[in-house]
Amino acid sequence: MSATTPLLTIDNLCFDFGQTEKTIDSLELNVSKGEIVCILGASGCGKTTILNLIAGFLQPKSGSINLQSESGKKNSIGYIFQSDPLFPWRTVEGNLLLAFDLNRNTDRSKALETISQYLSMFHLNPQILKKYPSQLSGGMRQRVSIIQSLMFDPELLLLDEPFSALDYYTKLSLEEEFCQLVKEKNKSAILVTHDIEEAVSMGTRALIMSGGKLVKEFQIRANSNIRGSEEFAKTYREIWSELKTIISG
Repeated sequence: MSATTPLLTIDNLCFDFGQTEKTIDSLELNVSKGEIVCILGASGCGKTTILNLIAGFLQPKSGSINLQSESGKKNSIGYIFQSDPLFPWRTVEGNLLLAFDLNRNTDRSKALETISQYLSMFHLNPQILKKYPSQLSGGMRQRVSIIQSLMFDPELLLLDEPFSALDYYTKLSLEEEFCQLVKEKNKSAILVTHDIEEAVSMGTRALIMSGGKLVKEFQIRANSNIRGSEEFAKTYREIWSELKTIISG
């Protein structure tokens, strides 16, 4: 895949739940390698529906979704939910070895080495591997959930408000760790969020959604991820002004 070829291309996508009004209406979206694209909008505007269509949980009524996978895998998408999908009867290690258990062609020692690398990247002590999900804090569970998804080696990560239930300082730390991971591993991500601050601090682009369409795009400036900076505040105000107009209109 060339540097100019998008990893994900969505063209004229339409979807509805059997109602007259379309949930997704003629939607267009390209996502390149290394991007974190954040989608904001009022509840019910179709943000999560986009993720479910990309993941294949829903089928479009018309239009196309094309993932140009470098690896050639049929499915190179990881989905990270608001509530973690960890199996409570498996240890953390058992949850993280799920990808290995489902594909025994992979090397177990390599899988354990990869787990060790991700634990270090997300600042988790290896002793956590013997614990069960119920023994972990919310921040730890969400880190493990992200690593579980990464063990399948997806090129595109879909995130549906995965940090919203965390306390503020854990949320900030995890956002930073995730952005670093995307950069180091050259992944791509689409993040659905209601949090403008999160979008400005994490995203390379912020998209506003309304009426089943992406109606406004903001390029995130190079230094806008520094919370408290003038550039950060300016971008925040621009996005909030647009959202407020859409919601009140």
